[in-house]
Amino acid sequence: MFIVVVVSLFALQHIRDYRARQAERLFFEQFEASWHATREYVAVEPHNVHLSWDQTNHTLHYTSADPQYQSMDIPIPETLMCVDPETWFRIQFNHDSAARPRSLICRSKIDGHRYEYRVQMMWGMLHVKK
Repeated sequence: MFIVVVVSLFALQHIRDYRARQAERLFFEQFEASWHATREYVAVEPHNVHLSWDQTNHTLHYTSADPQYQSMDIPIPETLMCVDPETWFRIQFNHDSAARPRSLICRSKIDGHRYEYRVQMMWGMLHVKK
């Protein structure tokens, strides 16, 4: 009986870790898709869009002064932490699709994996380093 319990606990921990990693992967897919969609939006609309890491609600929050723009929140998995919250605060996408260069870094609490996104050359291009 003891062996069965130990094996079950081991399996449950791996299942939890697997689900947490999947949640992180899904978050980054959503983040990258929303980043590119936002760049496309500001290329055709005269309004800027702001992106911020909302630490209180643990979400990425997109907003705009455009009343037709629907604000968007992307939930951040609890297993991800922001390495430097200031770099994620008020990222602005301008009408020319530009975003100020910076490195956006997250770290996984599961295994310490570091995810780094670099915004380069004022073009708003997102380069991923995993």
